[in-house]
Amino acid sequence: MPVSSSLYRFKFFLFLLGWILYLPTTGAGELSTPKHPNILLICVDDLRPELGCYGAEHMQTPNIDAFSESGVTFDRCYVQVAVCNPSRASMMTGIRPDRLGVWTLRIHFREAMPDAVTLPQYLRQTGYTCEGYGKIFHNPWPDPRSWDQPHRWSPGGFTHYTAEQKAFAQEVRESFPEGSWLRQNLRGLITNAPEIEDTEHKDGGLTLLAVERLKALGKQKKPFFLAVGYTLPHLAWCPPKRWWDRYDREQLPLASNPFPPKDAPQVAVGTNYEPAYYADMIDMPKPWEGSVSEETARRLRHGYFASISFIDSEIGKLLAALDAEDRADDTIVVLWSDHGYKLGEHAGWSKMTNYEIDTRIPFIIRDPRSPSNGQRCDRLVETLDLFPTLCELAGVAMPEMVDGQSAAALINDPEALHKGAAFTQFVRQQMIGNAIRTDKWRYVEWRTLKEAELKHQELYDQQNDPDENKNVFGQHPEVEADLQQRLCKVLVPHSISLIPPIRSKKGGKRVKVEWTNQHNGPVRVTWINPQGERKVLFDLPAGASRKNTTSVGHLFSMESKDGIYHENLEITDTSKQLFLGKGADDELPTAKDQ
Repeated sequence: MPVSSSLYRFKFFLFLLGWILYLPTTGAGELSTPKHPNILLICVDDLRPELGCYGAEHMQTPNIDAFSESGVTFDRCYVQVAVCNPSRASMMTGIRPDRLGVWTLRIHFREAMPDAVTLPQYLRQTGYTCEGYGKIFHNPWPDPRSWDQPHRWSPGGFTHYTAEQKAFAQEVRESFPEGSWLRQNLRGLITNAPEIEDTEHKDGGLTLLAVERLKALGKQKKPFFLAVGYTLPHLAWCPPKRWWDRYDREQLPLASNPFPPKDAPQVAVGTNYEPAYYADMIDMPKPWEGSVSEETARRLRHGYFASISFIDSEIGKLLAALDAEDRADDTIVVLWSDHGYKLGEHAGWSKMTNYEIDTRIPFIIRDPRSPSNGQRCDRLVETLDLFPTLCELAGVAMPEMVDGQSAAALINDPEALHKGAAFTQFVRQQMIGNAIRTDKWRYVEWRTLKEAELKHQELYDQQNDPDENKNVFGQHPEVEADLQQRLCKVLVPHSISLIPPIRSKKGGKRVKVEWTNQHNGPVRVTWINPQGERKVLFDLPAGASRKNTTSVGHLFSMESKDGIYHENLEITDTSKQLFLGKGADDELPTAKDQ
């Protein structure tokens, strides 16, 4: 038999074996470890695909690069909203922001869609043990019902400012008038290079915590889903000094396009407001006002790159622990970021646009059973595809409630067909920008929230202008008509309210109530204000009582930290004794009369 024929038959055998392993073999509640692999989800905040494995030769990311060589690396993966909360909510529920009702930082998805089911919540129902550490959901809202153990943060600090740095920040704070927004919200320096050990930083401590749990979970019979969320390279950029020393600041490349896209509407380019929170960046110009100095740009990029190299090292330690525990061969590993990031591109710093630089992320999946590990995939994928993808790879029933499309076939064959477009959204200035990204184009339209009136349109030629430096809308009418039709079919123009249905009513009379926790663990009581925003009031220990004054019509969310008990409660004229922990189950009761 010719050698080529033997090789072909061997590859075909691997192909069939891969698909056999992917097929669900048991029903819910009947999982067994060999047929249902463990899952390690690594989330990195604000990580754009400027990594060695994505062609950035100046970056020192040896561990992510090695991981890329052992898995399938996606070159065109897009988030649904380029800011933390809605991006994470969409990925974890598999639901588009337009249906989920979460487009901004302020609204928890539990108030927007009470019956939404998260990926770990769903896997728990099928027999997985699910635990989350670090930043998985938006910081203030760990979502206890998603986890089998209370969500945990690591010890350590993020910034390690010196006394002099703290004094400088205080001096800047006091320069603002009493009651001003910046006086109340100003942060410290945007960069710092503290002389500390890696484990003294919260992200370094997180690795120690995650490795400890990995060892424990690896010894049990049930398959596990472990989510580990690193905060860097989110601001402030304060990794240990030794990671700064890996780079020569004067040799770092700068953005090649430090200007807004020509002919783009102002609403599309952002405001750079996030860096302006920091005491040494209060004069940060808006993109249409100009760029920062080269000295400042180099300092900021240095801090971002140093942060990435630090996190790369932590990811290496986590993956090494997986190998040491002999679990690499039965664990699917995913590397994901909640959005990209601008480092001077389009005169922007931070995220929060519909452009490629903000919506495209690094995305790598290593399934030890895949014959395609080490290959790259150029198909368009969306992060809401991850939920059904992991379900299919894990051999559990495919969820019916998600909007994402499983990309499991791409893990086996990176050239398989998937979807022809990715969709993103962003809300700003009482408008929503809806975007469609295809192989050749990005089309964006800005509509008013209330009337869905079309105000602005953008078109970018991805083949001839991959950096999206010129809006060419009006020059390709047939393309524009086709893209608008495709966009509006998925993101149907409609009136949008940023206030969710689950919220407090206004104007009720004041009443005194007493809360008593009858659950066998601590319960967090959170007020849902009339704008639908969460305000944590207090944590009530088991058996404890507490009195406070509230208003008729106010709505509260009660969630036990063990994820077992959760309900919403609306205050009425007769509310005096409020007992928490009764009727604990896995369903979220919706508020009445909302």
